[in-house]
Amino acid sequence: MERQAFLTLTTSSQWILFLAIGLIIFSWVEKKRLYQQLGQGTFVLLGLFALWILLTDQIVLPAVVSDQVVPVEAQALSYFSGLLISGFVAIVAFLLGQAKPRWARFFNMGLVAIGLALFFMVYQLQRV
Repeated sequence: MERQAFLTLTTSSQWILFLAIGLIIFSWVEKKRLYQQLGQGTFVLLGLFALWILLTDQIVLPAVVSDQVVPVEAQALSYFSGLLISGFVAIVAFLLGQAKPRWARFFNMGLVAIGLALFFMVYQLQRV
């Protein structure tokens, strides 16, 4: 994969991830459920984006030359897999928010934790 296309995929998803995390945290500060739902929806959109990346082979793994070096593409695939998982967690958090808002709080905290981990993961990935 060309370096510019790789950076476009990771950078765009990184900014959207930042927006999703910010919306959920802002919803806690302002006590507005709409911002929480917008953040969850943004995570779902990121999950769909990651699913598209994974299914269409946008990132192709090169032949492994050494056993000790993990290719950047493999790290990117794990990042996009994490985005897909966060999309599923966001769906669960949204559905629980409709039925039992108290339980949704735990999933939202987990969603922010996963999002922050993915944010720093893609940051390190782009530095390579």
